Amino acid sequence: MSFNSTDYLHDQINKQYHQQPKLTRLVSMLGEFLPLESNITDDVIKQIITSDIDTLQTLVKQQRVSYADIATVFYNRAILHKDYHAVMSLNHAVVEEAKQCEYSDDHDPLYGIPVLIKDNVSTTDLPTTAGAVRLKDFYPNQDAEIIQSLKNKGALILGKTNLSEWANFMTTDSANGFSARGGQTMNPFGDYDVGGSSSGSAVAVTLGLSTVAVGTETAGSVIYPASQNGVVGLKPTLGTVSQAGIIPIAEAHDTAGPMARNVKDCFYLFQAMTTITETLDHHTRALTDYQFGFINDAKIKEAYRDEDDTLLAHVQDDLIQRDVAVQDIAIDPSAYRIDITDVLEYQFNEGVRNFFKDEKEPLTLRDIYQFNQTDAANYAPYGQDLIKQAMETKLTKETVDQMVSTHQKIAIKALDQAFQTVDVLVTLSNYATTLYAASGYPALTIPGLKRKSGEPVGVTFIMKANQDVELLHVGQQIEKNRLRIK
Repeated sequence: MSFNSTDYLHDQINKQYHQQPKLTRLVSMLGEFLPLESNITDDVIKQIITSDIDTLQTLVKQQRVSYADIATVFYNRAILHKDYHAVMSLNHAVVEEAKQCEYSDDHDPLYGIPVLIKDNVSTTDLPTTAGAVRLKDFYPNQDAEIIQSLKNKGALILGKTNLSEWANFMTTDSANGFSARGGQTMNPFGDYDVGGSSSGSAVAVTLGLSTVAVGTETAGSVIYPASQNGVVGLKPTLGTVSQAGIIPIAEAHDTAGPMARNVKDCFYLFQAMTTITETLDHHTRALTDYQFGFINDAKIKEAYRDEDDTLLAHVQDDLIQRDVAVQDIAIDPSAYRIDITDVLEYQFNEGVRNFFKDEKEPLTLRDIYQFNQTDAANYAPYGQDLIKQAMETKLTKETVDQMVSTHQKIAIKALDQAFQTVDVLVTLSNYATTLYAASGYPALTIPGLKRKSGEPVGVTFIMKANQDVELLHVGQQIEKNRLRIK
């Protein structure tokens, strides 16, 4: 049974927990608490877990804490909050690695800073599982390119985060944030959808288990969990961040993306993951120099929940009060009709085959499916219909490549038509996923709103391809002119 990708993406938005989260035989790799130096009081711990990257570096420079202290605090905090199921494994050598770090003004901002990594990104010294029990002992032959880049900048890999299994492309009947390997990731704000598939990365940042974390996105998997957990998330322009060494869904859409508590830290992680030399300081335009277009058409509103119209109107009014030019925008309806289902199914099947072909044990989706069926109650409690559809696809590369090209042209045409009159498009949460996923354009979500229930809602901004750093600059201006939380 096939499904329409628009319906599927809408189903991922606001997908609530099943009444009883599925229970599986989990394998804990978090370990025991590590001892802290005597000078690391509760007040110092609080300062470490709430500080931004610049402040942490200043604390080290002033010799008030060491890199080892920072690593120990975050390591222990991950264990302390293990019941949120945000972190699946920890690097037991991270403190020893931190002891080798010495402060220098010449170092990258991420130098000596512990970073959590979504568990579909290859790390040679920690298992890379995509949340699957079948991969619990899988150690890739080499680090993903973004991990190599982070290590080259001096960042410390603290551990791996939970995710919606296979990045939310295992079954249509899943719960966001659930994997058989890691359990159900929980939203720190309450009994709300945690979002997916980068659930663990978002929750880890919210809880202060790390200052920043790496997520990945095919269609909404950074933006939506960031929105649901009150953190900043960037889905970069497609191709800006290397896909090499990331367990794929679809090369036509996949990208890693940074998640953080503030925009500047998000930028630091983004820069460390890429070869970008452009800085936030390069951009000096004030908010009043930008035209903002609020996506306010009937099609996008079909997915809205109660309060969404009011929340978006609040953002619009807030900008108007700051003398920022705003207008309503309607996107060409043809862009919303893009159906990426066939692309995902074909490229998932081929991508997994190619990813594992040079590893110690080559695997295919069929191998994964058959293994899960041996104990479906524990290995695939929500089913695996998407894996089955992907492994049985009859499509050819030529057909799928044509689909990708067509989808991209439709999405780019629709967005560029809007960008003729505005600089930045604005929406809530993950509602415009189809548009930026198909076009490859960057999107940035910023926390600032809450529903009456207390559930967070991110405000999401979209710009044209390769305007990622300027988009972060816009986000930083929004952050400085903090929206009033409703």
